[in-house]
Amino acid sequence: MSIGALKLDVLTGDITKETTDVIVNSSNGTFTLNAGVSKAILDAAGQLVQFDCIQLGAQPHKGIIITQPGNLQCRNIIHIVGQNDPNNIRSTVKEVLQLCDQNTFTSVALPALGTGQGGAAPSLVADAMIDAVVDFVSKKQTEYVKRVRIIIFQTQMLTAFHKSMQKREGTALPEPQTLMSKFKSLIFGKPGKEEKPDEEFVLEGEEIDPAVLHICAETRSSVERAKSWLTDLIVKEHVEEKIKDEWIRRFTDKERDAIKTLQRKLQISIKLECTNYEAYIQVGGLSRDVLTAISEIQNMIKKIRDEETQKRDAELISSIVEWQYEKGSKYVPFDKLTNLTLERAFGNEEKQIKINNMTFLLDKNIVLDANRKSTQIKRVPKTEDSALDNLPGHWDDMKGSTCLQIQLQSTSKEYQDVELLFTATCQNFRISKIERIQNPCYWKSYQMKKQFFDMKNKTANNEMRLFHGTADSTIGAINANGFNRSFAGKNAAVHGKGTYFAVDASYSAHNTYSVPDLQGNKYMYLARVLTGVFSQGNAAMIVPPSKSADPADLYDSVTDNVAKPKIFVIFNDVQAYPEYLITFC
Repeated sequence: MSIGALKLDVLTGDITKETTDVIVNSSNGTFTLNAGVSKAILDAAGQLVQFDCIQLGAQPHKGIIITQPGNLQCRNIIHIVGQNDPNNIRSTVKEVLQLCDQNTFTSVALPALGTGQGGAAPSLVADAMIDAVVDFVSKKQTEYVKRVRIIIFQTQMLTAFHKSMQKREGTALPEPQTLMSKFKSLIFGKPGKEEKPDEEFVLEGEEIDPAVLHICAETRSSVERAKSWLTDLIVKEHVEEKIKDEWIRRFTDKERDAIKTLQRKLQISIKLECTNYEAYIQVGGLSRDVLTAISEIQNMIKKIRDEETQKRDAELISSIVEWQYEKGSKYVPFDKLTNLTLERAFGNEEKQIKINNMTFLLDKNIVLDANRKSTQIKRVPKTEDSALDNLPGHWDDMKGSTCLQIQLQSTSKEYQDVELLFTATCQNFRISKIERIQNPCYWKSYQMKKQFFDMKNKTANNEMRLFHGTADSTIGAINANGFNRSFAGKNAAVHGKGTYFAVDASYSAHNTYSVPDLQGNKYMYLARVLTGVFSQGNAAMIVPPSKSADPADLYDSVTDNVAKPKIFVIFNDVQAYPEYLITFC
């Protein structure tokens, strides 16, 4: 159920398995309730959380506290004093949501409050909790919270919550916050403005006119047999497929309109959801039609990915070298995409290449137009420091590749140096392998940025080796293109909308950041990061703050604590290099 910009889910399950930013624990006045759902949460979280509850519960409080997650997969646990009166439940849920928003949490999971030992009627609790969510959204109190999940332990209660949700379908909210106004804005765009691809959106499957079959037979049993046969046939032919890909976040009106056209053309159901919580497309229908749609959607994703990758490569190459052509008495640069194509051809030792009806003779430094008229060209490195052209001496031969992933021998000093940094705070994990990432183009861009920092800050102490947890699905993109700020905010951007790195591997090892794959393997980078001169961050930042009255004189990065930093955030993609990939479990 969508309420304005917020999505509400009600489902059965185990709340201790939730991966939302926050899990809510309904407890007693000292936050030590050892029964029911509270016991399950505290047992799963572990002794450190139980100790925090004892300490905070003994101090003055207002019936609500926040602790660390312990062994749970959330970022924090909010403990509340349990209620069984519907009015108090409604107030408590609103207070929880407000606290989440104040702490820039984007998602929260709650149990069905008061329905256990509290003995409250499920229907009254359902109305109270859902009313609280509607109140929270309608009063424009939400800025960060985008998803609320109510986890029902007893399946028989689900009906009461679903009935409560049905009563509120179509709830009117203030115009700026309505789902319909946002839907129109996101799907059709605002008048006179091009839609931004990164905004959150949900595109539900359209209603499809059903096919109606009339079955006639001599007996009722014959009708039932035919009906059963047809049902089985339809079920066998119907499939559902799900595509999860971060590049779906880059979809614009063009791709969404294409999906709606596919939906109508193939008579299938397509649901597209792209929020801070996840990005996916789910397709359902006859198997042949679903396969056709999946193929076309994958092509859309590939096209966007290739275009974005080419733009990033062009930016990187332009920071290292510039191809120019003669115009009058001076030389002027080619556009960045032409510059990229020429540099790739130069690197591959090609003597001749065609671009837009122009023939480039690289061995003679001339370009011929369609009429064979020649113009002089030249290649200009952007730095005179030959060190930037040299790759690290311990790297393997690139053998013509643009990016390599080299597995290190566990007996090598290089492996053991990385292992030592990781195990300093992650003794309980086992390393499966460590790989060196070799990307010459990105390495040179990073070194050039480092040289600039060293000159600007008049010190060589601008670089740190920090950790960054990731998911298996993003490894290829990071190795090829570096860390991408476009995906910032998925795990709650508390200190700024940039790319996050941790001083301690134990922080990045949390499941929220190092997301386990199906085999239970987790992934973390040891990166070189140019932290430079840093300042205190906050959730609203999209660039570092100014150091002086000059608005162009910015800090290089921001942190969680200037005196004793544990987290660093950068806002420039070339400011970090993914040097080693650690696979562990």
